[in-house]
Amino acid sequence: MRSRTPRSSSLTARLYRTRRVDWLPRWVKALPPTLVVMALVLELVTPTRYSFASFLTAAVVLAALLTRPSATVAIGALSVALLTGMHLALEDVYPDNITGPIITLVLVTAFSTLLAMILERTTLRLVQVNAVAEATQRALLRPLPERLGPVRLAGVYRAADEAALIGGDLYCVRSTPYGVRAVIGDVRGKGIGATEGVATITSAFREAAMTAATLAETADRIEAAMAMDREDMEAGGSQAVPVAGTPSGWSQESFATAVLLEFPPEGGVVRVLNRGHPPMFRLGGPDGVRRLNPEPALPLGFGDLSPGAQPEEASYSLADGETLVAYSDGVVEARRRDGTFYPLGPRLAERYGDGHGSRMFHEDGNAAGVEPAEIVSYIHRDVTRWARAINDDLVIVVFQHMPGDAGARQAPPGG
Repeated sequence: MRSRTPRSSSLTARLYRTRRVDWLPRWVKALPPTLVVMALVLELVTPTRYSFASFLTAAVVLAALLTRPSATVAIGALSVALLTGMHLALEDVYPDNITGPIITLVLVTAFSTLLAMILERTTLRLVQVNAVAEATQRALLRPLPERLGPVRLAGVYRAADEAALIGGDLYCVRSTPYGVRAVIGDVRGKGIGATEGVATITSAFREAAMTAATLAETADRIEAAMAMDREDMEAGGSQAVPVAGTPSGWSQESFATAVLLEFPPEGGVVRVLNRGHPPMFRLGGPDGVRRLNPEPALPLGFGDLSPGAQPEEASYSLADGETLVAYSDGVVEARRRDGTFYPLGPRLAERYGDGHGSRMFHEDGNAAGVEPAEIVSYIHRDVTRWARAINDDLVIVVFQHMPGDAGARQAPPGG
């Protein structure tokens, strides 16, 4: 996930330079003038009993669909001039009274120009909406840096709604005084209707990760933010506007599964707090690929169901090059045509080793040419090929523990 947030000035310039015809091949945009030329050539080389004036009308209408309004006017004016010229030059083909056909072609040109203007405005509006959606996605789910402290990173995000850039899955990674902290989660619901929950959780995590002493305290702060959302919804009553895609707004029955991670500055260990989320996989070392199974706790938002209970963090030692794969249930619930779920663990073991020494990892756990981005790319491609269709939001984030790489560039705090 290497895309960078564009500057506002360049985004605005790109927005107003974009038109609906910019993506068309040149030969497609050349069709209207080509029809005009064909009408002229065919009139000159075919017997006089044939007329090709209908090509001119078709050229004007096609110009409205394929070109800008100014080009539509130009094609229309050229067609009217050509029709008039052919009437004067080929009197035995065209009727004596050419006024009717000319008026018809002028009206076609006028209406086609109006259509081109409407399409132009509509397209510009869609581009503006897309730019706002892109800015919203980057504000909620910021691009991952290549490295934070002792951790190398890569990730991919895919919303279930193909028309949306963001859905109900989330990730956030921060460099904090306590080390690199991260959260990967899945809000109840999917698609656009779950983005309110994504906004609440990611913003609460960014603040809490910098000041909370433990992952459990960080999770408590997130739960407090979710509780405030519920209170706001209940206080709003009938005046509250539910989010599209959820019957009564996300916060009335809000919860999210999540896994929180902490890589301390001294390295050599990772702390994990699982709040009902699918377990991560660990790659590297003589044991190949294995699943991390910390004691799970209730999902975020359900903390009031077990008052006084304090979920415990699990700690795991990490050698240089060992890699953690975090994901949402959109990955493991992707189905093949026969209904079989995507077997993430076996697929990782098949590619990256099953305990007998991986072709991409040394037996001492050090990386041997594998990049986090390659692992992310492999999983994304593999699950896309496996599933008939991806009907849920999907997020994959890979963390590679590399504290010994002293020469690596230190990235600024992440998203």
